This record gives sequence, structure tokens and C-alpha cells, in this order.
Amino acid sequence: MKYPLNFGNIIDVTKAPYFADNTGKVDCTAALRQVFDDLLEREVKGVKETEQKLYTLGENDVYIGFESRIEKNLVRVIFPEFVPDARIIYFPKGTYLVSDTVTYTKDNVKNIFDSKPGYEMTRGIHLMGEDKNETIIKLADNCKGFEKGAKKPVISYANAEGCLEKETSNVSQLNTLIDLTIDCGSGNEGAVGCRFIANNSGRIENVTIRAKDADTGIQLASGSEGVFRKISISGFKVGFYSFRCSLCAVEDIEFTDISGVPVSIGADAMVLNEICAKNTPKYEFLVSQGAYAIFDTAINADINTNHVYNIAPNGEIFENKKATGKTVDISKTRIPNCDANADSYAVVEDYGAVADGEFDCTDAIQKAFNSGKEVIYFTGGHYFVNGNITIPKTVKVIDFMFCDFFAGNRLISGEVNALFTVNEDSNKPLCMKQMYTFEQFYGRFRLICHNAKRDLVLKDLHTQTAAMYFNTVEGSRVYLDNCACTVGTYSNNCIIARNGYEPEYCHMIPYEFHGQKVVAWNLNPERADVEVLNDNSDFVCYGFKVEGPGTAIKTVNGGITKVFAFSCGIGDITAKNPLFENKDSSVLLINGKIFGVWDTLDYNLILESNHSGEIKRVYKKELPVITGYRVNYTLFEQ
Repeated sequence: MKYPLNFGNIIDVTKAPYFADNTGKVDCTAALRQVFDDLLEREVKGVKETEQKLYTLGENDVYIGFESRIEKNLVRVIFPEFVPDARIIYFPKGTYLVSDTVTYTKDNVKNIFDSKPGYEMTRGIHLMGEDKNETIIKLADNCKGFEKGAKKPVISYANAEGCLEKETSNVSQLNTLIDLTIDCGSGNEGAVGCRFIANNSGRIENVTIRAKDADTGIQLASGSEGVFRKISISGFKVGFYSFRCSLCAVEDIEFTDISGVPVSIGADAMVLNEICAKNTPKYEFLVSQGAYAIFDTAINADINTNHVYNIAPNGEIFENKKATGKTVDISKTRIPNCDANADSYAVVEDYGAVADGEFDCTDAIQKAFNSGKEVIYFTGGHYFVNGNITIPKTVKVIDFMFCDFFAGNRLISGEVNALFTVNEDSNKPLCMKQMYTFEQFYGRFRLICHNAKRDLVLKDLHTQTAAMYFNTVEGSRVYLDNCACTVGTYSNNCIIARNGYEPEYCHMIPYEFHGQKVVAWNLNPERADVEVLNDNSDFVCYGFKVEGPGTAIKTVNGGITKVFAFSCGIGDITAKNPLFENKDSSVLLINGKIFGVWDTLDYNLILESNHSGEIKRVYKKELPVITGYRVNYTLFEQ
């Protein structure tokens, strides 16, 4: 991917102040580490500033935003009050020689939990190459520290001790690694290509990771979630490793010359599709506890899955009789390309937008959308908005470049029901991608109102405290690729007062589909009373994670819901509502893990179905127990 390099939120590592050499002749380790340190130091600064603000307020049970508070004399600064402006670490074509791990070097990159250092704040780390084949981060041959058994990464998003086995961060949202090659060189038997973490949302895509007899291609830190797609891994003992990820959708991965096993995984829930291996003697998967849905993947020399196969925790592979046949044709759920003229772009700043969190950018953004340009870029930090912005059919791609929005009173109050409205029919799909909005973007509105017959691709969108999508016109296809949404909080004594409105917006439905065809990969809604409403839509989801005591998916009016691999946690054992609700519709849930953080934060009523007044209920105690968790292979099929 090639951006116009005059954008202020792009860090070209070859330019000042880093001057990383891309000829492959000069060691770039120190320069690239400095990029990491400079970015994450802003998170540390934000945490400290938020902590000091809490102290100056001088009261017990004081809140800043939805997460940061003093409660019972204990300080919790889960996130900074204001997240730092997003940056993309951009690697122009060339070879970047390194001799040690490219990562951050500080050990204070943590938030504060109960007045003590808490989780690592390693989020918003976006590494992007200009071209996968011609942008190479190369570990020098025979590097000290990468000897056999070292298990040392060339690129690392997670440095906390024990991060592969235990949760060391649950706030590392929307990290990405895109369009480049990691070369582990030769003579580095202990090298790991990339150690990656991403909570709720994250992505590795269009990446090559190669070596000559090194240790592991990709390691996932504990608790990771995201989409991993179009990856080539060659020359390792283990291709893809996870001890315990929360939810991953892994697709289109090619392993070559793997001397051990291509995939060694432990997961709450995982989807694997189109995984292939070449010249790999042990063509098999090693799995631990969890729930898996596997499509079009050769598990070993004897089994080729043309449909859905399940893997038991003991490694036994068996066919789910109720999930084969025409349950789903995954080949028809491909996310379409959104073609646009790269030279036809508009930048919202050029039309008057000022991303300082104070200037009302609504009109300026609308002017950019009305410019007739096919691609719209947001290149600042925090855009204050206070009205509806319509998207004409001339716009084909909106690249938010991981920017943030602040909501004004008209949005917060619900006077305006959505920030963006798709309001013109078109046979060309619209792609909206790469957004991270935070705690100043909340209220009685959604990010997107789909008010036209036009297919829509939502990719790498994360709205931390605002609902994301609903439609008023039926008949379109909607693709959600790595989208996360948390609406407000369920804290018992949240006393925050913001502009006169109550702080909790859990009645807002993060994703609401009426008469649509919907495909989702790694969908993560949280904290709402109803997370997904499927009203007479065809909804297929590959990887679904939910937190909170609300109903995860409510399917009504002849809707069809099919979910493959799901993880449900942090419920409420006393909740009267079902986790999944089905009224005169069809629901199929394949392979899920349902668990409580502790006894009270668990689920009771798992499914309630109502067909022509005949009500059936399924309770958690009725589900089979596997390795200590309630895991059900086919929860319901109508």
C-alpha cells in the first residue's frame, strides 16, 4: 500500500528523525526501536496525566470517562482520558537490516489498576510496508541471542514476561501488521518471526514470514483477537503458535518447509479456513482446550475438510454431522475488493477540517465527501463532529487512518441518529476502514446509517463507546471484517455525568440488520443489552466474541443466523434474558466456549427459542463440559 507521504500521521522510518537505512547495509535496530518508544511513551504520559486529574478532583468514586476512576480509594486508569493521535509506521520499499528485536524498550508502558501498574498499553501499533515482496525486515545471519531455544522475536508487539501463557494486556486494541516481509535469516534457530498481540481487534494481512530452520513464524500473546489472512510462512519448526487466544479468524495461510507442525493452537474460539502446507512432513494440528471451526483445510494426509470439522480438546478430529452439507458455502462469503482510483482522493484537512478535538469538522468533512473524489482520507487525530454526514455514491473508499472522533451534543442526545449516512444507491461497494474512536465518541447514535441499496465493507473499525451500524433500506450485502464495538459500561455505581446525559448507553444496539445479507469475520460487540439484532437477515459470522450480560444475538422475523466459533464471557448469572434469542427464525451455533470470570459473572439461560408461541429454553448446566468449560458443538439448529 502506498500513501501520499505528506500525511502528518504517517511515520516514514527512512526520514527524520529516525533515518532508518533501507539498503540492507546498515543496522536499523536502534532507529526502529526508537519509533516504538516514541509512540508508546505518549500512552504513558496520558496515563500519568489522567491519574493526576483524578487526584485533583479529590473525591471518592470519581470517574473520568467510562473506565478511569477512583473507586474505594483505589485508582484505575485503564485508558488515558485522551488517546494519542494515531500514527502509521510506514516502511518504503527496501531491506531493513536488524540484529535484535524490533520493539519498545521501556518497561513502564502500563496502565494503573487498583493503584498499581496494570496491563501493558501496547496498542495502536501499525506497521505497514509499501509492497509485501519489496519491503523486507531482515534479521542478520548468525545473530547473538537468537540461538537454538531462545524463542526470540524479530518483531514484537508484546514484551511482558509470560505474555504467551497469561494475560498481560487486555487493552492492546487494533494492532496491525500489513504488506511486508519478515526474513529471519540463517543461523538463527531460536528466531520467531513476529510476536503479536491484539485485544478485541487486530490484523496481520498480506505478509510473508520466512527463515532457514528457525523456531516459530507467528506467536500470539495470550488473549489475542483478530483476523490473520493472506500469510506465507516458511522455514520454521512451528508455523503458527498460540497457547490461548480469545478469538481468531485465520484464513488463506500457506505453510512451506515446516519441520514440526504448521499450527499449534489453544483458543477460546478459532476459525481456520484454507490452511495449506507444502513439503511439511508432519502435516497436522496440535490443539488444546477451546472451540474450533475448520473449513477447506487439510488437517492431515487422510482428512480433507470440504465442510466443517471440529477438533476435540484431546486432538481427536471428528465430523459434526449437523454442520456438513449446505450449512454454509464459505466460497460465497468472500469480502469483495473495493476498487477506486488511487489518484482521485480528497483529504478532509484540505476542506477545512481541524483535528484538534474542538473545531466542528462536520461541514468540512461533508465538503470533502461532496468533492467527487473516490477516496477520502482523514489524516489528523481527533475530529469533533456534531451532525450527520452523508456519503454520496461517488465515494468508494473512506480511509480513516485510525483516527478518532469526538461527539457533540446533537449526536450524544440522539437528535442526530448517525454520524455517517450512506444515502445513494450504487452497484459499486463502499469500503469504510481503519478507525479507532474512543471515549469522547458516545451517545444515542450509531456510527453508520445504511440508507441505500449499496453493498458495504467495514474493515478494522473499532468504536470503543458507540454503537456501529443499522440500516433503514433492505437488500444490501454488508461485510464486517475485524470490527469491535463497546457501548458504555455496566458498572454498578457509575456516577459520571457528561453534558447532562446518563453515562450508560447499553440500550444502543451495536449491530442492527434488517433484511440484509451479512458476513462477519472476528466480530466483537460488548456491554449492550442486545449486541446483534438480526431482523429477517441472513447473518453468517466466522468468529464471534461477546462480553457482558446482554443478549449476544437476537434473531427475529425469519432471520437466519449461523455462527462458527464463539466465545462468551463476563455474564450475569441472575440475568433473565437469554444469551441467544430466536423468534420464528433459524439459528445455528457451531463450537463455542461459554464461561464466567467468576461464579457471579457467568451465564445461566443460554438459548430461548419461540416458534409460533412454543417456547424452548437451553440452560448452561445442560451443555456438555469439556476441559472445565461449557463447550457445545451444535447449540441449536432449526
